[in-house]
Amino acid sequence: MKRLFSLLLVCCLTFTSTTFASAAFKDVSRDYWAKDEITYLTDKKVINGFYDNSFRPQAPVTRLQAITLMARALNLDLSNRPNPGFKDLSTMNSSYKYAAAIVDEGIFPKSAYLKPNEPMTRELMARMLTSGFKLKSTKKISFKDVPSSHWAYPYISALAENNITLGYPDGTFKPSTPLTRAQFSVFLAKALNDNFKTFTFSNDNYHFKLELPNYMKSQVVFDDGLGISENKVFSVNFYYNNATYLGYTPFAGSIHIIPASLWKNFFEDAPYYLIKKANNYYYCYQGQSEDPYYEVGKQGSREAKTYMSIHDRLEYAIKHMKIN
Repeated sequence: MKRLFSLLLVCCLTFTSTTFASAAFKDVSRDYWAKDEITYLTDKKVINGFYDNSFRPQAPVTRLQAITLMARALNLDLSNRPNPGFKDLSTMNSSYKYAAAIVDEGIFPKSAYLKPNEPMTRELMARMLTSGFKLKSTKKISFKDVPSSHWAYPYISALAENNITLGYPDGTFKPSTPLTRAQFSVFLAKALNDNFKTFTFSNDNYHFKLELPNYMKSQVVFDDGLGISENKVFSVNFYYNNATYLGYTPFAGSIHIIPASLWKNFFEDAPYYLIKKANNYYYCYQGQSEDPYYEVGKQGSREAKTYMSIHDRLEYAIKHMKIN
């Protein structure tokens, strides 16, 4: 029996159609992990690409670029802001007004030098997002490399409590690590829109967890099989929750957990992508082999595009799921 994600009963979020509009950057593929967030910010005119139709997602985002994006995201009034006094930022710089507004709002600290072309770090990003979006923290969430004495501890803790960051799988935050344009886009999109925050889909018996964006709570249904005994395979099958054109909810992807004793036959006969072997099981992903909308001539429709975007995001999440 297909089921909506159980968390939908707790929090039903409105799905925005603009989430899956196409920004069409030549270096942001259909299945790129941050494509939805980049597209969202592009549609909101918060972020732009480059003259050659590239986005350069892996390029570092500089301090001045991040400040500019924050000011746009918050829709700050840029007029009549006092000069922040940076010795290395001319008033003739096209981004000067953004920096003046951000500093005037207390979102970025005052100092003699902005160092505008230095990469934005994760700790400075945490301060900007926490201050700019007025995020609160009560739980004091900690990471291994962010002790309570760290200057950015309250900002990073607030970011974690508000489900904007999960940190790294090893329990660290890596506060001094520079951010790429794609990474900053994801953080900023989460701060702007709860749809891009994540929830955990997990199974305690098979020790796996994957993080899925909140918009999937209403857009995806799933069913799972039985597989407690050694001679059975446990599967979770995901479906796009829209039957308008097809008359059924199309398959979007599966997690298959196969006992090691059965692995040879399954591996030879099925189109599975091996994620990891653990706990005497093989954890695998299976995706859709063809576009289900092709047969009904609706492959270019909004429904079909939304399905494909969900399929790709689900594939990334499953291939990167945590297995203990």
